[in-house]
Amino acid sequence: MDKLFLESYLMMNMEITFAGVRAWFDMAGMVMDDVPLFRALLLPEKMVIEDQAEFTRLIIYRYEDVFYQVNRTCFSTDGDADPLRDEYDPIHQLLIRLMNTLSLSGEQNAMIDLGLELNLDRKRETPLYPSLHSFF
Repeated sequence: MDKLFLESYLMMNMEITFAGVRAWFDMAGMVMDDVPLFRALLLPEKMVIEDQAEFTRLIIYRYEDVFYQVNRTCFSTDGDADPLRDEYDPIHQLLIRLMNTLSLSGEQNAMIDLGLELNLDRKRETPLYPSLHSFF
């Protein structure tokens, strides 16, 4: 699971967006809502055991997967034009920030940061992460 987290972290930082991963998994037949996917990428060891093998295969062997190639961010000329390649998407940026916190400061700090961020977001007039509000 440590390798899966590391691979996911590198992938989300440099290769594909959160929306791209969701679309890629949908095409591969592993349909996930935002909360389960966000949780799986951030905390792969807490995934539903039945999904771990397929999730791991999709992440680890991503370079051979045509779905992944379709959603890579490096082919984007304008991230705003395609939501699947928008690396500035708030959920994508939140996930990267939390993955960084998790790797540097541990799960407890990452979960505290996520809780604080989601509480603030619920109070916004226009929330940035409405699909993640049910995370806790």
